[in-house]
Amino acid sequence: MPPRLRQLPLIWDLPTRLFHWGLAGAITICLWTGLDGGFEAMDLHQRAGYVALGLVAFRLLWGVVGAQHARFTSFLRGPSETLGHVRELVGGRPQPHAGHNPLAGWTVSLTLLAIAVQAVTGLFASDDLFIEGPLTHLVTGETTSRMTEIHHYGQWTVGGLVGLHLLAIALHSQAFGEPIIRSMVHGRRGDLDVPSIPGQRLGVATALAAGCAVGVWWVVTQL
Repeated sequence: MPPRLRQLPLIWDLPTRLFHWGLAGAITICLWTGLDGGFEAMDLHQRAGYVALGLVAFRLLWGVVGAQHARFTSFLRGPSETLGHVRELVGGRPQPHAGHNPLAGWTVSLTLLAIAVQAVTGLFASDDLFIEGPLTHLVTGETTSRMTEIHHYGQWTVGGLVGLHLLAIALHSQAFGEPIIRSMVHGRRGDLDVPSIPGQRLGVATALAAGCAVGVWWVVTQL
């Protein structure tokens, strides 16, 4: 990393950044293959879904024990503060936040929930032809049909939330000059006078990531 960047405050820890780009890749593959169809595409769709499930599980845990701005307690705000931020946006003068702003915090949480529902229902879904989730043998045909229906329509929910996320990034980057994308790459921001996060907790993150990966593997192959 260039010395100039090292002098900027660290906002996003490495585990959060790796999670973000990993999930972006997995969801892109899931949406593309889900709409494209085809046997080979759906095989890739399932694998990307397992990755997404493991990443969301990690993020939920990291939101409790992770670094400062990754914790849910740092960005989930009450109605008054969230509405206040909306008024700032409408007025064209939003106050910059080191982590997620109040509105983004709720959007991120809703997106994680939607992806979690999509990943879990996919475990029980079936197209009645070639592809079925690894846990369809645990439930009735009626339950499989219901899960498949939820999974089918859920892709539009996830796609809409992802589109909203991209729109918000474009707005804050272009209209308000916030270096959101760059900060999620190297973790630092030079437009804020704030201290760096106290620690990245890389050992804890590695243990959690490994546990989530093993957990998803066990659910997919052993149940």
